Amino acid sequence: MGEDAFEDIFLALERAEHFIFIDFFIVAEGALWDKVHEILKRKLSQGVEIKFLYDDFGAAVRTRKFFQQILEHEGIEVRIFNPVHKYTGELYMNYRSHQKILVVDGEVGFTGGFNLADEYANLIERFGVWKDTGVRIIGDAVWGLTVVFLQMWEACGTDDKHIDYLKYKMLSDVQGDTWCQVISDGPANNPNNPIESVYNQMITFSDEYLYITTPYLIIEDYMKQSLIEAARRGVDVRIVTPNIPDKKYAKLLTNYNYGILLRGGVRIYEYTPGFIHAKQVVTENAAIVGTINMDYRSFYLHYENGVWMSGKRVQETIRKDFEELFATGKEITYEEWENRPVRWKMVQPVLNLFSTLF
Repeated sequence: MGEDAFEDIFLALERAEHFIFIDFFIVAEGALWDKVHEILKRKLSQGVEIKFLYDDFGAAVRTRKFFQQILEHEGIEVRIFNPVHKYTGELYMNYRSHQKILVVDGEVGFTGGFNLADEYANLIERFGVWKDTGVRIIGDAVWGLTVVFLQMWEACGTDDKHIDYLKYKMLSDVQGDTWCQVISDGPANNPNNPIESVYNQMITFSDEYLYITTPYLIIEDYMKQSLIEAARRGVDVRIVTPNIPDKKYAKLLTNYNYGILLRGGVRIYEYTPGFIHAKQVVTENAAIVGTINMDYRSFYLHYENGVWMSGKRVQETIRKDFEELFATGKEITYEEWENRPVRWKMVQPVLNLFSTLF
């Protein structure tokens, strides 16, 4: 996913006639935001309703001080998830909205790993070539994204006014060849997390292949064992992680988990052109594209969303993307892992003790 993929988003925004819902973890002012902002202002002048939701932690550093007030003055409705200030406790501050949702007129929706920042369109370079994935959905499945957005919008409000959800439900006559289910999750569901359960189901019921991309591989022992058991029963299990990390501690912890998985028959690749931020899973039965990292934060601390899909065409498209990643990436062997730097071997067990904090 790069600059070309955002053209679909721009086109959908340009076609908006009734409403636009936007929810992102990171919002950064720059060329990408300028383009989106330009379209939003034009749509406002045409009477389109715009609701814009973002996580305060993800946007605070990369937007100007009065960003919210500027948008509200223009006529955009704005709400912020879990504002960060000096009175916010560290535990509460850990709960973030990592969701990415864009819905136009209830007819088309987008989600995936991407945020509203220039690096996601490769307009600037931060960690080499930025690789991400997203999905565009039309038809009845868009209602799922609409509901997830409105639930978070209400949760971030300061009044008790209830939204008429059905006002934003559009009748669709789209006939597709893919079954889609929007999934969402958050710390309110702990310890019974729907998204974690879906991931476990995909691992457990895979028979032929199981391919995963994740920027962070910091998972609990039971999930490592599930991946190993899948490999041992003959499933082709492969995981793609970044070669160039965005966080050094995450790289160390991700690498630390390679060992047990490699010994168990799981194949691991690193995306050598740069940083892979994509969050996707595909098997012979189904696929997921969304915001979910394979780490403790996504499963227990963050609000997340994704699209669970089943259909020959979409699964083949995602599998082809993986095959390209395998061809351009570097496969890591157990011997290479054993010969990692001594300083890594010293630091990793200590970091692992605190892995649930990362």
